[in-house]
Amino acid sequence: MLNCKSNSYQYCMTIITKRFFTVIFAAIALLIVGLLIEAFLSIRSGSLFGHTQTGHVVGWFGLAVIFSVFIYSVKKRFGRKAGWPKAWFMVHQVAGIIGPLLILIHAGWHFHALVPVLTLIVMGIVVVSGVIGVAVHRKALSLLNSTRKELVRQGLSQADIEDRLYGLVSGEETFRVWQIIHVPMVMLFLALLASHILGALYFGGL
Repeated sequence: MLNCKSNSYQYCMTIITKRFFTVIFAAIALLIVGLLIEAFLSIRSGSLFGHTQTGHVVGWFGLAVIFSVFIYSVKKRFGRKAGWPKAWFMVHQVAGIIGPLLILIHAGWHFHALVPVLTLIVMGIVVVSGVIGVAVHRKALSLLNSTRKELVRQGLSQADIEDRLYGLVSGEETFRVWQIIHVPMVMLFLALLASHILGALYFGGL
């Protein structure tokens, strides 16, 4: 799907490069915003915000938002007959940003334990790779639709068009590479998150 023609390869790479740097800058901006909010709340409360009752509530709420991200994956895998869950895809994208932001506000920049630090780092990788995946997905759909229109103009039958598009999709390596990075990071994040929660409950309670 992202296999651009030779005369437009440089143009396609320019778009992908711009989107990549846009993601990086957006992630940095989100990081700064989250840390500034946490610092303000910590100063206001007179102690680390993440250790306050309100900080715990923000953490649990962020966790709930993050878990809502997986509804899209479940709908897509087990609800194929109902079609692509577009509404849940939007929830997936929004929750994938809001949830980590709340977790960042809960955690702040107080790196006093290994597991929480590793959890934040992996969460950041998951967020960045997820946003890149959305950008790749949208560009792929755009190129796929353009290819379909071009094949229609060439006078190919519907069956031939579907065969060529299927071959194009089957040969696409971009999503496979993305999945190799994104999916294991999600699994690692969930494992670290569970470890952090269990440790926090054991040593500090709710």
